[in-house]
Amino acid sequence: MKPVSIKLCSEAALLAALSLASGIALAQSPKLGGCGATIAHLDNPHYLIISDVILAAQIPPGWTLYEKKKNPFFLLRDGDQYATARTVIYINVQGLEVPFEDAVRKDEINFRKDNPEVRIVNEPQPEILEKGCAVKTQRFFYQKGKAPTVDRVTKIAVGKLLLNVVISSDSDAEIEPFKHDYEYLLKNLAVVGSP
Repeated sequence: MKPVSIKLCSEAALLAALSLASGIALAQSPKLGGCGATIAHLDNPHYLIISDVILAAQIPPGWTLYEKKKNPFFLLRDGDQYATARTVIYINVQGLEVPFEDAVRKDEINFRKDNPEVRIVNEPQPEILEKGCAVKTQRFFYQKGKAPTVDRVTKIAVGKLLLNVVISSDSDAEIEPFKHDYEYLLKNLAVVGSP
């Protein structure tokens, strides 16, 4: 996968420093874009770094990046505590070693092994920043211990990476007020550097 570039006001120096510090190659003239089709401007991006991947994410207003965990990267509502938050959004980055459709099927099979009663519903695809990439959104209804849980999962294939963007809560009704925040993140999330 070719690295994408970033067009952010004075972010080029920061990206160069991140690139040097992490050993990740970035394009010479950076601009945020997904699968080569998009240019965007993020006013206040957070850079999420794991091993050889850098993501740029504009955190939705009213949410905070929980700094103590990485991959998955958790977002909490302002004022919520990680241990007691009822609704969280998280981003999990995985390698994509099989075709996208196979990865989606494999995830469903593995999830059903741990949660045989899971109900999986395909959903309309929300708008994402990573234009031109394979994307699939599903809602998972299952029991986590004795508690009901609902996950809305959007999987995005970006080169050899699989981004899983998830909003998770104990009910559909609890997720619904934060649907726009979730969609905001999807419209403001891009791979900046990767192998």
